[in-house]
Amino acid sequence: MSISDRISLFGSVTGLIVTAVIGALQIWQAHRMEKFERRQDERDERRHEEEVKAKAISFISQHYRNRGLIPLCAIAAMHNDRFYYERSMYREFCCLTREVQNRILEYSNLDLRVKDEPELFERCIQALEEIIQSHFPNDNSVFYDNGKYVLRSLTFYGRKPIPREDIPPLQSDNGCNLWPNESLCIPNSTYEGHIWSVLREAFEDRRISKPIALLQKECAFQSTSSEVNACKFATVLACQLAIIGGKDLDSHLSLGNPGAYDGETVDTMEDLFLETLFYIYIHLLL
Repeated sequence: MSISDRISLFGSVTGLIVTAVIGALQIWQAHRMEKFERRQDERDERRHEEEVKAKAISFISQHYRNRGLIPLCAIAAMHNDRFYYERSMYREFCCLTREVQNRILEYSNLDLRVKDEPELFERCIQALEEIIQSHFPNDNSVFYDNGKYVLRSLTFYGRKPIPREDIPPLQSDNGCNLWPNESLCIPNSTYEGHIWSVLREAFEDRRISKPIALLQKECAFQSTSSEVNACKFATVLACQLAIIGGKDLDSHLSLGNPGAYDGETVDTMEDLFLETLFYIYIHLLL
């Protein structure tokens, strides 16, 4: 073997060794980078998890006195998260990410989650109309024009307090109704209690064939000079129709009971609208 051949062979072997070393170094470096990126991803994930947890806990702590209204926050976000709600609790909830919103619901022990619900209000009104057609086909409906009186409870009169003395006292017995469950007893002699009593009787024994027409007359729906009173009637009626005529809820589900939890109150027409949408959603759509 000549000297030139030896030099050529040495160069080839050296090149192979260098290539192998460089390859090994690249593999080692790739493993290092992979481990580094994995640690970084885990750190970022932990940081993100801590931020979500902190925001959820902060919201619950800030609004702890009204924590019973958290289900209404979820409904507000699903109805229209860009609407300017009068209650700051609703606005703040809508500004949070979906992940934080659902973590708030989870930490509140609620089996309710914020999700995409296109045309939620329209579907709620349609579900009410189907109940009326199914049970009282010859009755009137106050949900015409896409439920305008229910919707105006939010869009026109949201900041107004719910009217309390808007009709003459109604004749009824001295008992009370459990509405919407055994945690809240509403006297039959009250506005809401009377509506509930008439609807319940109509659904249970059908002796009242046109309960909505009867209630429209008794509650002065068409003759009232105040539209806010008409909006209250339509909204309360929608809520109670959904509860009485809708599906019974799974007893294992915890969906909340706004206004009867721990001192929070449903005070405004905005609250009433969201409460109604909440009960329609869980009894007819969920």
